[in-house]
Amino acid sequence: MSRSQNYGLFQLIFVVSLGAWLTGCATATVATADIGVLDPQLPIIPLATPFPIRTIETLDKKTNKRIETDVLAMKSSEIRKRLTTYESFTTIQKRDTSGGLTYIGNSAKIGKGTYIITFDYVNSTVQEISFNGRAKPALGQIGVGLRITAEVTTLTNDVEIGGLIPLGIAFNDRKVNGNLRFKAFGLSNDKVASLIPVDKQVLDISGIQKAFEAAATVRLLIGLDETTLEPHLIGVTGVSVSESQNALDAAKSKLSKSP
Repeated sequence: MSRSQNYGLFQLIFVVSLGAWLTGCATATVATADIGVLDPQLPIIPLATPFPIRTIETLDKKTNKRIETDVLAMKSSEIRKRLTTYESFTTIQKRDTSGGLTYIGNSAKIGKGTYIITFDYVNSTVQEISFNGRAKPALGQIGVGLRITAEVTTLTNDVEIGGLIPLGIAFNDRKVNGNLRFKAFGLSNDKVASLIPVDKQVLDISGIQKAFEAAATVRLLIGLDETTLEPHLIGVTGVSVSESQNALDAAKSKLSKSP
């Protein structure tokens, strides 16, 4: 093994260790739908860009009932107490020859092609979203955190891309290439700009390492008293892909109204 290969292997081991720390403390959520399913129900259908919300449900202690509260009227410490779950979501879309995107499950290895993979590392909660007279409401996933978007081209068949660690291994095996983009949302802290990459990163071991470091940084910043929090709508859960746009529209409408 050459010196450069040794260095790459060392970096990969570091990335795996950091990834294990992050996902070990998270509620890891992965899609289980088969690629062949035309209208799967995935763990989350994410918004293309997380959307700042105006209200969040809180408990009125006088009436002991849930009410909609303007997030700007809340202290960050109060918001932090509402975002009780640390979760990671992975969503994969395949780009077709016309440029369109189709959701696929990420439990199976995939073939040659171009894919958009969305990784959300978030502190979040959910609120019920009624739409289209549906008996069972969707759940709007709201919170703060980091979105990492990977645009990946697979160079061989039978490649696992359902996580940052598998992507790092696939790169090391020369099975993929691509790039990574980062977006911290729902938090304001002077350290964000200096610690989260603003430029597109090449998909390599160094880029994967930066991704995990960024996720760890955001997770720590969320817990600091000096960080201002403003929850965003991340996506919807509990709906099939065909219903998702109506659910997303309903969630945006409900959560952007004045209380």
